[in-house]
Amino acid sequence: MQNKKSLLKRLLFIYIAFFLVIVAGIIHNVLGDFGRGAETGMKMGEEIAARLQSGDPRMIYLLGNIHIIAQPELDIQSSDKQINLKARISQLELFVDEPAENSSPIHLALHSVGGSIGLYLLTLLVPLLFIAIIVLMVLIIHSLRRSIRQEKTLDRRNVRCLRAIGVLTILSELVNALADRIMNLHAARLLDGSGFTVDTGFQLSYTMIIMGILILFSAEVFAIGQNLSEEQKLTI
Repeated sequence: MQNKKSLLKRLLFIYIAFFLVIVAGIIHNVLGDFGRGAETGMKMGEEIAARLQSGDPRMIYLLGNIHIIAQPELDIQSSDKQINLKARISQLELFVDEPAENSSPIHLALHSVGGSIGLYLLTLLVPLLFIAIIVLMVLIIHSLRRSIRQEKTLDRRNVRCLRAIGVLTILSELVNALADRIMNLHAARLLDGSGFTVDTGFQLSYTMIIMGILILFSAEVFAIGQNLSEEQKLTI
């Protein structure tokens, strides 16, 4: 029994370390973008409100993460006259300003990302998925602590939570990639003839996909271990 308790403590430590790494990655990737997005959104909201008050309503929205694969030559003036500089742009953020007659403030707000309510909802879905992942992590760690106190083996809820985390990790990346592709397709139409060529391919972060697969793999390992433990109890 003491060996079992020691094993559970080591397992709890591994879970906490593993999930802290995941949470740190989420905070770094999501909250950094959230902070920048909130500042940008405030400025756009102020401009939309000012246009509404002036009687000239405009639909102002953002197209972010636009991947550029070709561009016109862009020279930059250096402070040193003997040095020539040329810029290469690999990613753009486009702020689009379109006429929006007879549009309500709610309509303009819901179209502030990508000019589409669908894109607005997709961008909101990604942080919600990450919040769900963090909640499931907390539930697993709480369950492990309870197992140590009661000196019991892990229950099947941990395996189900772990599977859910793996699926949500992969799903969050797919949703994010889908939103990026829709924005890039829209940007490609707007930039047609400008000299900029947009990469309209499906851009996936394989790091997140592999992480989700590894989480699913670890869930199945735990499930096999549980089944073997139950079979041993039955034979005894």
